[in-house]
Amino acid sequence: MSPRDAQRGSMAVELTILTPMLILFAMLMILAGRVTRAEATADEVAHAAARAASMQRSTARAEAAAAETAAAALDSHGLACSEYTLTLDHGGLAPGGAVTAVLDCHIGLGDLSGLALPGTHTVEGEATVVVDTFRGQP
Repeated sequence: MSPRDAQRGSMAVELTILTPMLILFAMLMILAGRVTRAEATADEVAHAAARAASMQRSTARAEAAAAETAAAALDSHGLACSEYTLTLDHGGLAPGGAVTAVLDCHIGLGDLSGLALPGTHTVEGEATVVVDTFRGQP
């Protein structure tokens, strides 16, 4: 029996063992990419909402502008939030004050089968924007 005959079939066994591990590794990379992208997008959307709110002169208009901007930004980024909540701390919109927006976004992970993940994962984005000091009073 030659050494070549002793090795016959070993490549098939190695491939059978390694393939599921490679698929699992690829799924974990997809998961990491999806969560990282969602966190970055949530921060961007929170910043856009805080900026839109800081430019308004009344709290009601600030909340409406923040909600509208967040919805538009989420649509343009293509972030698949199954649901989201936007919390705004406007501090009365006093010049020199700050507006803070916090966005909680629930992203779906159920399509990553084989990883035994919950259906959704919540990412949070937060941003604070200073209200222009030199703008006129409301």
